[in-house]
Amino acid sequence: MGPVSGSTAHETQRRPARVPTHDELPPLIPRPALAIIDEAITFLRVDPGLLFGVTLIVLLPLRVISAAMPGSQLRDARPDELMDVVVGNASSFGTDFAPFATLILESIALFSVASIFAHVATIWYAGQPATLTDVLVVSVKRSPLLALGWIFVHVLEVIGALFTLGLGGIVLAVFVTLTAPIMGAEKVGPIRAIRRSFNLMSGTWFHGAIVFVCAGLGALVMRLAIETAPSVIGLELLQLPLWAVAGVADIIASIVVTALVAAVSTVHYLDARVRREGIDLDMAATRAFDESRRGRSR
Repeated sequence: MGPVSGSTAHETQRRPARVPTHDELPPLIPRPALAIIDEAITFLRVDPGLLFGVTLIVLLPLRVISAAMPGSQLRDARPDELMDVVVGNASSFGTDFAPFATLILESIALFSVASIFAHVATIWYAGQPATLTDVLVVSVKRSPLLALGWIFVHVLEVIGALFTLGLGGIVLAVFVTLTAPIMGAEKVGPIRAIRRSFNLMSGTWFHGAIVFVCAGLGALVMRLAIETAPSVIGLELLQLPLWAVAGVADIIASIVVTALVAAVSTVHYLDARVRREGIDLDMAATRAFDESRRGRSR
């Protein structure tokens, strides 16, 4: 037997992406708001390496950008000065603007990750494998449209809030909450995705509002829990510097919370399509016809 060429050896060592079974994926059934949160965790457990890896790749560069922006004290601060920025003891313009910039960039990251997760969900439910490289290539190609989608959504929310003392912004936020997963799953532009989100949420707004609130509260509790535990371990047991512990805990919390909320958005999108369009029946019929065709071909 001759020697194995480099390309052949590389293909031999490369592990094919795993295709999740339908039992591993969240069932396509209408479910209560709290059950959507639970199924979001189920979705993350299908392939945590892929989903959290995507979240890290999207989120980390945006966090670096926010830290390096002109006016941010994080860019020039010494390690012993970083906690003054984090806890808000400093009061310059850069310190005031940095948290606002971080909030905006994390919102953009969440929008992007929710779109990617929905794209991955459509691949998995179709019985196909999803690789990190392929998923990122598609998301990079669609990043300009995703940026426009994020802008359009938040412009609508701001306009609604300005003329209704904030209430309209909340109402619109629920109506457009599915824009990101629609753009990822259905490969449509921002305007059509916003219209689709309005259509899917029509008649289920109160259910969507409960999901919206539960996801927000769950994200807040999880962030506090994740940031507290590493801080106690790092400061009390390992005697690490406060600035290092706070920075690492904040990054971990951002990754986990962003992935969780994006998964909730994806499962909520699937739930809305089940309620409004009967997508569960369509997919069941498709699988039945596929099995029937395979049976006749034998």
